[in-house]
Amino acid sequence: MSKGNDSHLNLLRDFFGLDSERDADLVGTMQAVELRGGDWLFQQGDPGDSLYFLARGRLEAWRQDEDQPAQLLNEISAGEAVGEVGLLTNMPRSAGVRARRDSLLFKVDRAALDKLARTHPGLVMQVTASVAQRLASHTARRHTRPAPRTLALVALEQDGDLVAWSQRLADDLCAQGHGLVISPESLAASNAPDSDSARRGSPSAALNQWLAEQEELVQRLVFLVLPGQTEWHDFARRQADQVVYLAPFDADPALRPIETGQAATKPGAGSSEVLLALWHRESTTRISGTVRWLEPRPATRALHVRHGIDNDHQRLVRILSGRAVGLVLSGGAVRGLAHLGVIRAMEELNIPIDWVGGTSMGAVIAACPAMGWDSAEAIAQARKAFVEGRPLSDYTLPLLSLMRGKRMERLIQQFFPGRVEDMPIPFFSISANLNTGDTNVHETGPVWRALCASVSLPGLFPPSVHERELTIDGAVVNNLPVDVMQERLVGKIIAVSLGAQRQRQVDFDQAPSPWAVLGGMLWPFAKRKKVPGVASMMLKAIELGTRKRVNELGERADLLLRPPIHRFNMIDVNQYDDLVQTGYESSLEPIRKWVSQSSK
Repeated sequence: MSKGNDSHLNLLRDFFGLDSERDADLVGTMQAVELRGGDWLFQQGDPGDSLYFLARGRLEAWRQDEDQPAQLLNEISAGEAVGEVGLLTNMPRSAGVRARRDSLLFKVDRAALDKLARTHPGLVMQVTASVAQRLASHTARRHTRPAPRTLALVALEQDGDLVAWSQRLADDLCAQGHGLVISPESLAASNAPDSDSARRGSPSAALNQWLAEQEELVQRLVFLVLPGQTEWHDFARRQADQVVYLAPFDADPALRPIETGQAATKPGAGSSEVLLALWHRESTTRISGTVRWLEPRPATRALHVRHGIDNDHQRLVRILSGRAVGLVLSGGAVRGLAHLGVIRAMEELNIPIDWVGGTSMGAVIAACPAMGWDSAEAIAQARKAFVEGRPLSDYTLPLLSLMRGKRMERLIQQFFPGRVEDMPIPFFSISANLNTGDTNVHETGPVWRALCASVSLPGLFPPSVHERELTIDGAVVNNLPVDVMQERLVGKIIAVSLGAQRQRQVDFDQAPSPWAVLGGMLWPFAKRKKVPGVASMMLKAIELGTRKRVNELGERADLLLRPPIHRFNMIDVNQYDDLVQTGYESSLEPIRKWVSQSSK
């Protein structure tokens, strides 16, 4: 049997647990299918007439619903099957599947499967078991996207400092034997077969097999592309689960010819996100002007690394290696100040915040580390804004809302200048479209607009405007956006939920009248009626309406923290210090325990 057939049989044996001698005829039924990165295996709606086994590479499943943006459902790694549900049910493809990078698959059509079912009676049951396992894995709790196994680092400028940093980044991604840096020179030095074929952009089958073998030996392959290596870039890009372009921030932001076809592609079905790591030659605490890099690259996300700030470099290494920590903060009005204590505890225990997002007050607090503030500065700045600034005392004639919202808007503009794209730590906030109920994920534009949209509590503050449409507080649709964070390049997610878990009973049979409540407040000997005010009831109603959803999303986090904040009023900022301390004290031990368990 040829070496190629041996590898086919090994794949089947690993996938189904078949006997290599008894089931050797299985190999003859398989058709090899090679896809270049970006090619479609099949489209949504195509006939479900075959299944495929992925031998090497990576695939993406995309679904396009009517009048909705294309949605990336999942990624398919080597050793998995794809298309088996359509084959067994005889239904059209429910999603399209494309190659994220150059991939090799083996195809079994319906006729071949019928024949194999007669000659190998247990085969259909094993395929069915594979389907059941896939469905179980999809319905089980899933934390984050799979980490990229292959990366292409592409330097866009012939700049000595940039090239040196690019090489350092590649080395750090492969440190301690976790990866292998691949370049035309390293291929030749490793005596890889047909190494010159990669330099020409047309790798031979032998070289592809050699690379697949190296991928099995290490956690990741890092293809390093330097300026002028056009053919090598084309080859490396097609091998990469993730493409990362590297550029000096002070360079010309125009689109380079080498980027055409990927970084310039508009987002849509089958368009994978491209990363742009912007290297800042001079250390700075204030970044501005990122938008000029993103305008010609609509499908690109920018990440920042400032010279002399090692945390930025290490954050990028964690993001690209699948070890980044994402922090998700829920809404909760003034109770959201407890998030500051959680951030302080994370800092004390050396837990990095590599990506951060939130809803409502959670979004405002999330913006603090995203701005580059440490916990002490975040706590100090929040005190100035919410205790001294008193944005919740801005009452007005209740035509649109109880409060004007102008004081809140002014304070947010004052404390959070700049654009989201310029934040040193990736950030997002959530708001809700008042017309459609759709969820807005704010990752671009002025920070203050993203935050004002997210904190526009209906009835309490007037609605905000986003892209010419009215928006309200994101807590209405997603008060704990763990699902949004799952789609970012993070390896672990810490979520903080401020929903009250304790039930309270009242000491009266029916709700007291307004006069009875007022009398209890004014007369010293009258019994005080403990009922929530109008603002608190509005906030509580939103919390109750999303509680089930919050609980479901909380289960997806790797660590869910629930500070005991039920005793605190939802709009009294005078509780500031107690809220921060409660968040800090209640999260220290759970985080410490989680770190200990994760390290085992």
